[in-house]
Amino acid sequence: MITILKERFRSFEEGRSVVTAEIAVDAKTDLPAADGIGGRILSQGSIAWEISTGALFGFGSDGKWVDQSSGEVYDPAEEA
Repeated sequence: MITILKERFRSFEEGRSVVTAEIAVDAKTDLPAADGIGGRILSQGSIAWEISTGALFGFGSDGKWVDQSSGEVYDPAEEA
């Protein structure tokens, strides 16, 4: 499950809002792809808190999430 804690509008792209967001997820596998939150496109610099482990992830311009403590990369596109 994904919960948006905070978001900041950046621009419009193809009729959808591009946002930098702070989100919370139950598990790493819940981390969204760039277009994975209804009607929004995530921008580089978005962050996510994985509640099950306490890990903090940052979203890169390559569409991948990086664990800010370990450097482990998670690509939600590989889960699709």
